[in-house]
Amino acid sequence: MRPNKKSARGKPKRKTGKKAKPAKKAKPQSPQRKADTRKTEAPVAIQPLSRVEPLPQASVRITVEKINGETSIGDLLVAFPRTREILVRNGLRLEAEDAGDIYMTLDAFSALNGLKAQTLVQDLISVAKEPPPQQVVPQLAAPATV
Repeated sequence: MRPNKKSARGKPKRKTGKKAKPAKKAKPQSPQRKADTRKTEAPVAIQPLSRVEPLPQASVRITVEKINGETSIGDLLVAFPRTREILVRNGLRLEAEDAGDIYMTLDAFSALNGLKAQTLVQDLISVAKEPPPQQVVPQLAAPATV
C-alpha cells in the first residue's frame, strides 16, 4: 500500500470517499393548456384569386441615334437584325456555349476582339440606317380587265 502524501504542513492527507450527489428534483409539469374559449370572429369572405399582371417595364427602344459603346449587343440585334452580319464578321459567336456574348456592350466586345470601338459603332450605324429590303409579294390573281 502506498503511503499518504504529506501536504505543505507536513501532515498526511486523508483520502475521503466519494460523496453521493443529491438527486435532481423533478421539474413541476405545467398544466395542460385549456382550449381557447374566446369569442370567434365572424368569418371573412374570401375573394376569388385575381390574375396578377407583371409590372410594366420601361422598354428601352434603341434608335440609330442611340447606338454607342454602351449599347448591349442583344438589344442591338433585336432592334436591327441586319447588324448581326457585321458582328459575326468581327468575331461574335452565337453558339449555345457562347450565349453570354449578347449581354456584352459594344465597348467590351470590341476590346475582347481587338477592334476600335468607334469604327465598329460607325459600321453598325451605317447598316442600321439602311432601310430593310422590301419583299416582293407575288400576285395571286391577275387583275380583271374590263
